[in-house]
Amino acid sequence: MSKVLYRTYRPKTFQEVSGQEHVVRTIQNQQATGSIAHAYLFTGPRGVGKTTTARLIAKLVNCASPKKNEPCNACPACVSIASGQALDVYEIDAASNTGVDNVRETVIDSVRFAPNVLKKKVYIIDEVHMLSTSAFNALLKTLEEPPAHVLFVLATTEIHKVPETIISRCQRFDFKRISIDELVARMKGIVKEEGVKVDEAVLSEIARHSGGCARDAESLLGQVLALGDKEIGMEEASLVLPATQTVLIEQFVSSLQAHNAAQAITQLNEYLEQGVDLRHFVSQTISWLRDRLLESVAGKGAFDVGFLQQAIEQLLEAERVRYSENIPQLPVELAIIELCPLSFISET
Repeated sequence: MSKVLYRTYRPKTFQEVSGQEHVVRTIQNQQATGSIAHAYLFTGPRGVGKTTTARLIAKLVNCASPKKNEPCNACPACVSIASGQALDVYEIDAASNTGVDNVRETVIDSVRFAPNVLKKKVYIIDEVHMLSTSAFNALLKTLEEPPAHVLFVLATTEIHKVPETIISRCQRFDFKRISIDELVARMKGIVKEEGVKVDEAVLSEIARHSGGCARDAESLLGQVLALGDKEIGMEEASLVLPATQTVLIEQFVSSLQAHNAAQAITQLNEYLEQGVDLRHFVSQTISWLRDRLLESVAGKGAFDVGFLQQAIEQLLEAERVRYSENIPQLPVELAIIELCPLSFISET
């Protein structure tokens, strides 16, 4: 069970890509009408399918017999690309190849030559925002007039660092964080393939911790499956799952709602002693409060909107403050006092 799940279960077709229907539908429609672009720019959070989709495009445009605008995954082109051995598909990590010389050697000097075996040469440049200005300028000239046998897919997590001149010459797709429901559905398929029964509550908890990132969710699921049990419930999974869980947040918020500052501060420090990550706890608490706020605004919640709004504002402010090395929880403790000052004063 120690295998890397996100590699083992990397989507082999566009239909297997989770949460990016707007991207998938457009690319498949372009394939159907023969209007695949010469350059794409994928932007969005890490681990949501940008590089996976780039590889699927490489397979699709080179597939010997695509079916329903999907790669066949059986022809020599699909097999070689899937295994990472296709000479005509170049995957470049811009984080470690930032200079103009690297771009010139890997891209500029090779694009003019016809593909060795495949129909198209595909250049996948990950974290493209890391390229130097001179490297961007060199790449720009190629993007302006690319040969017909070349296709570029640029990927970035920081679109604001990519020059407008580059963006304007690509078809841009914004990838979004994957919803909890979609992540749970994806993980259900994985555990079924693995022959293990995992409670849906465990999968939901994993999805919540992943922050919409499929790679993080599958990595955490791999740790849970590595426990080796054929049936895994929350009790077993808690050995692996990060300590910050919904029950801790609910206890903490309950103390805030009761204006019991002393109890809330005690809980916070007990959680930290148990190994809870402070920043993650604050972030998850804000997310939990936001969900309750939306429910209350829609008339479905049991919380006072004013309390929720004030709690979110105070914790957001605590997040913005630079944490002290000596007392990292101090900004959160001050936020607690702001939320329930009277009870704190009376208890001291």
